[in-house]
Amino acid sequence: MDKQIIHLAILDDHQIVIDGLKLLLHSNPELDIVAEANSAEAMLEQLNTKNVDVILTDITMPHSGMSGFEFSLKIKQEKPQLKILALSMSEEGGMIARMIDIAKVNGYIPKSAGQQELLTAIKEVAEGRQYFSANVLQQYEIYQAIKNENEELNLTPRELEIIKCLIKHYSNKQIADELFISERTVETHRKNIYRKTNTKGEASLIQFILKHNLLS
Repeated sequence: MDKQIIHLAILDDHQIVIDGLKLLLHSNPELDIVAEANSAEAMLEQLNTKNVDVILTDITMPHSGMSGFEFSLKIKQEKPQLKILALSMSEEGGMIARMIDIAKVNGYIPKSAGQQELLTAIKEVAEGRQYFSANVLQQYEIYQAIKNENEELNLTPRELEIIKCLIKHYSNKQIADELFISERTVETHRKNIYRKTNTKGEASLIQFILKHNLLS
């Protein structure tokens, strides 16, 4: 990467967002926007020929064949040297956590962030550091605490699915139909869940789950 120039790529399924970002960034002499695209597939093609340091990408992109989350996963697998700064209209905790924890993005800020924060985030990420806005970082720390507690309880993905059904007061038959498993299997999972959470029935289990915020 050039010491003074940061080569940027912008990926968003709305051209008006790309145009707005370009307007915010074009006057900065340290930045050079070398690629833009409205779909992950189009951006992947450009990355084969363009010299890019940092990619600004929307995380959802419902109008694109591949989401920003999937795009980030692919980039980190195929081009791990590229830095990813994720942008989103949403500040929903679960999506933020997956982007940071699974897709290993280098930064994450809401699209509501101001110009100065955006510039700061780009520079921090380009220089090999991470940048997460204060609210995003707080939500990620909450997610990590919940994840660690889940790991300590050793709840399996299937058990978490069943817990989600129990929160809705589904019967064993309803859970079996929902998850395409037998009622006997549901009952076995329920017993394991009660044992791991040290609860004695559905009411105390729901109270435990809500108290520890395990499904956030």
